[in-house]
Amino acid sequence: MEYRRYIWCLLFIAFSCTIYGQENEQNKSSKFKRDRGPTLLEQASKVKDRSPTKAVKLVEQAVLQAAKQKDWQTEGEAYVLLANIYEDIDQKALAIQRYEQALNVLGNSKNLSQTASIHQRMGQLFLNLNDDLRAESSFRLCLEYGIENDLRLKCEEGLADVELLRGNVTGSITQLDFVSENYQLDSISNARVEARRSQAYVQQNDYSKASESFYNSVNTLPKNQKLDREDYAPIEKAQEELLNFKDIDNADKLAVQNSVISNAIPDDVFLKENLKIAELYEAENNLPEAEKFIAASKNAILENSDAETVANVYKKSSEINQKKGRFGAALDDLEKYISAKERAIQKLEGDLKQQVDIVKGQKELDERKQLFYLEEKERELFQSQLKAQKIIIGFLCLMLLASVIYFYFLFKNIKSKRRANQMLLLKSLRTQMNPHFIFNALNSVNNFIAKNDEKAANKFLSEFSRLMRKVLDYSQNDFIPFSEEIELNELYLKLEHFRFRDKFDYRFQNEVQLHGYDLEVPPMLIQPFIENAVWHGLRYKENRGQLDVLVREDGNNIIITIQDNGIGREKSKALKTENQKTYKSTGLDNVSKRVALVNEIYHKNYEINVRDLNSQAEDAGTFVQIKIPIS
Repeated sequence: MEYRRYIWCLLFIAFSCTIYGQENEQNKSSKFKRDRGPTLLEQASKVKDRSPTKAVKLVEQAVLQAAKQKDWQTEGEAYVLLANIYEDIDQKALAIQRYEQALNVLGNSKNLSQTASIHQRMGQLFLNLNDDLRAESSFRLCLEYGIENDLRLKCEEGLADVELLRGNVTGSITQLDFVSENYQLDSISNARVEARRSQAYVQQNDYSKASESFYNSVNTLPKNQKLDREDYAPIEKAQEELLNFKDIDNADKLAVQNSVISNAIPDDVFLKENLKIAELYEAENNLPEAEKFIAASKNAILENSDAETVANVYKKSSEINQKKGRFGAALDDLEKYISAKERAIQKLEGDLKQQVDIVKGQKELDERKQLFYLEEKERELFQSQLKAQKIIIGFLCLMLLASVIYFYFLFKNIKSKRRANQMLLLKSLRTQMNPHFIFNALNSVNNFIAKNDEKAANKFLSEFSRLMRKVLDYSQNDFIPFSEEIELNELYLKLEHFRFRDKFDYRFQNEVQLHGYDLEVPPMLIQPFIENAVWHGLRYKENRGQLDVLVREDGNNIIITIQDNGIGREKSKALKTENQKTYKSTGLDNVSKRVALVNEIYHKNYEINVRDLNSQAEDAGTFVQIKIPIS
């Protein structure tokens, strides 16, 4: 049976180690993502607008750490964020490269929406680079993977832009008709579609339809919702192409310009549009209207407004004030123009330096990534060489573990058998106490009968039977309540005094009330000492003796003292008859052995001390102290 348990334990350990190894490999990437990756990417996302260089550094750290942990999802997301940063600084080629790396890393990712979004961004970049073939391929892959309506709609619009780039105006309009018929368009998406129609009609030199589609586009815009740059880009391009249409007069230009002035357009566009309108009115020498739109541009200037546009606004304001003879105001605007121009130049220098740093960082990242891959290959080669050694070491460790387990169970088995033997011995000692006690009691009955004291014998037998019933009831128990043990000894001492009432007096004092009924002790623990005091100490005393039994509480212990003024242990040995000398007393010896076994098996701390009360006196007396821990 033990052998089977040992085998099953080994199998369980081997299986657990295998499962742990697999789970450890699977959880490496998720642990890294939870502990490190997302933190770096989140930090980069927060700072990418105000400090692209710092954002790129953070993303580079995320890329390298994710590669080390084989966390492909985090590495792919890092490349996407890196591509977004490159888009923001107008580094289209670098952005495309990073998007392609993201797709390679993500591979067969189940996140189809993320894959479709990357293809849509790449398609738009290829359009900006006039690469119609790759743009079309990216938009069609977007449609293949994408399931979100808004994303698919942008890819369909992208295909219309591809046809327009190729000069296929009819194909572009057909694609836009397909979009209008098969998609539910909101105000913003409808504005984008109509702006693209306007661009197509401009290429057909159909100003009427182009302007109609353009006005439909701007009239569809929501009044109190700011458009982002991506949504506004088709409208801005359509407006630019209309303004550059041949034979368009100044009135139509003003109409086109005024049509886009709304709360929906981005703040930087609002500045530019008002400036353009002011320039048109200035060209007609309508300075009051020009001044009105310049004032609108000034009021729209924010702390983060483009410095170059702000400089142009103050320059035009200075020119108009000069024409109207307000030279002081013109001078103030000129100073603001110079200040804004300086900021624009500083920003341009900063942007150029930033782009240089980012491009350098791009090269550094690629070099570090290549170095990492070389190190990985070397590590894999080294690990393959150590694989056999690891297997051998693992096998030896398993054998060592198996040996430890085997000896553990062997020790446990031996300990279990030893405990069983101890329990058997303890039971044997306990059962030996009963005949010893009964034999001594029957001697007392025999003594009464020999004296023809029938009344005393009957009374003694009545009490004796009551005592025997208790002893037999407790004989099968390892422990009994302390209160029952005290009651048994009080009854026993009463019987012994009944027999030897002319030999001694006794006092049995129990001061324990609090714990007495909660505590359990081995049965017949106290009785042998009382019996020994009566039979070997007080019985041979010439004058009347005294026996005191005191039960008291002392801290965490209960102290039982049995004290007599009998002849003492040494004198008692000398008075033994020849028959008594050949008979080996087992009472006290059994108690000592029982206490030792109880302490070992049940981790108790019983203590028994026996000594002469006064070794110098003729009647030395005996003092017994039993210490029983409460807890």
